[in-house]
Amino acid sequence: MARDAASLARTLAERHAARATFTSIFDEDETPDLAFAYEVQAAFVAGLGGDTAGYKIGLTTPRMQEMCGVSEPICGVVLKGRILRSPATVRAADYVRLGLESEMAVRIAPGADQRGLAVRDLPAHHLIDQVCAGFELVEDSGADYRRLTAASIVADNGWNAGLVFGEPSPAAAYGPLRGRRGVLKLNGAAVNEGKSEDVLGDPLNAVRWLAGRLQDRGGLKPGMWVSTGAIVPTRFVAPGETYVFEIDGLAPVTLKVA
Repeated sequence: MARDAASLARTLAERHAARATFTSIFDEDETPDLAFAYEVQAAFVAGLGGDTAGYKIGLTTPRMQEMCGVSEPICGVVLKGRILRSPATVRAADYVRLGLESEMAVRIAPGADQRGLAVRDLPAHHLIDQVCAGFELVEDSGADYRRLTAASIVADNGWNAGLVFGEPSPAAAYGPLRGRRGVLKLNGAAVNEGKSEDVLGDPLNAVRWLAGRLQDRGGLKPGMWVSTGAIVPTRFVAPGETYVFEIDGLAPVTLKVA
């Protein structure tokens, strides 16, 4: 297999076009470092085309890390054309296997910069100006979760297939992001729940982690959205289902699956 990032990215694109089952882009006998995996990701995303609207952060909770068998957060690019507003509808047939991750999403505030994002005693509204409940659309292409590595998911852009946003609230009025309960409902019945502090202790910590990760890649910019990580583990969907995710103090986000 070719070892340069561009060739690996083309192979990834071909696998997606063929709706192939997910397997690592890397050889079984190698353990690529994350830096190289992010190079592959950048080449793969460039091939998709479109403007960057923000980033997703993944594997930020113990439950999600255990589910995927990895021990560190990852991030991926969210393209502007893949953002939907609640209530939204997607077709399950458009994906190999579609999962939903129930998250809190935030928008980077005007005037926020990388140095400010690294200051841990700044209140949230100095760094972000909007917050909402959201779903990350996850295309795992039928992956075998017993054989995953962080690098293999990173290279495939963290499996991001888009975001669905609920109505945002001003961050200054909303207050602290931690201490918020999130409940996922399927066809009106609660099926799982979690706490916002499960996300690296505070979703704002996830934003600061991302800022550090992106320092050499242009950084976070004002107006970008960040999906901070799954409060509720991935839920795989089927046609005819309607999902609602509610976080204390925020408008719910709704997604119908056709």
